[in-house]
Amino acid sequence: MDPARSSAGKPGRDAAPALGLPVGAGISGLIFDLDGTLYRQGPVRRAMLWRLLQAGAGRPVSTWRDWRLIHYYRKAQEHLRNCPEPLASRQLRLACDWSGQDPEQAAKVITHWMEDAPLEEVARYVRPGIADFLEVARSRGMRLGLVSDYPATRKLQAMGLGDYFSVVLTAQDARVGLFKPSPNGLKAALEDLGVEPGSAVYIGDRPSVDGETAHRAGVAGVILDQPRGSNGRGWIGVPDVPSLSALLMI
Repeated sequence: MDPARSSAGKPGRDAAPALGLPVGAGISGLIFDLDGTLYRQGPVRRAMLWRLLQAGAGRPVSTWRDWRLIHYYRKAQEHLRNCPEPLASRQLRLACDWSGQDPEQAAKVITHWMEDAPLEEVARYVRPGIADFLEVARSRGMRLGLVSDYPATRKLQAMGLGDYFSVVLTAQDARVGLFKPSPNGLKAALEDLGVEPGSAVYIGDRPSVDGETAHRAGVAGVILDQPRGSNGRGWIGVPDVPSLSALLMI
């Protein structure tokens, strides 16, 4: 069994004390993952695939090369997660080595398909209820941060959520340098927010990545899109934002 994922068959609230999950006024800071957490990643990826197919109708060869590069770019990230020193800066170089593409042209392709083109879709598929949740949390004096494996600022702006976060860190930042589940980004965010690990909650969408990140940083984690009552090493699962709000008493 994956140590990062299990189900105890009991309500998430029952697992909270064992995890050390702070709730209500005991929470000083909330730190979020971005992709798949603040927006629904499945619909965005399907929309982007459709756009890529449409582009392929006019230039099939170059579009196939673009798709192949994107495939290897994502594969490189997962490969680097498991390396002893998974430097984020190596991702593009590794994708170019595997796909045989020129680094300068590859950088343009990745910028277009991974950073520019998705902005409209990201805005369309903001996770239901997340803006209201952030508003309530901020109104209660909770400090809000975000840690992402990819550039985050433009996506946050597209979703209308940028003003909620006083700290935004990515794997490309010199202080971080590593992809999750490295705890570097989460620890740096805690430091910048001035929040102790025991009074913080990290919220993500992947048990094996975000749950493990929380565990390594000594922070209680909550993973969205999970069955109610599921839990694993360092995390508790909830299906949606209303369940998150109820669990954290926000």
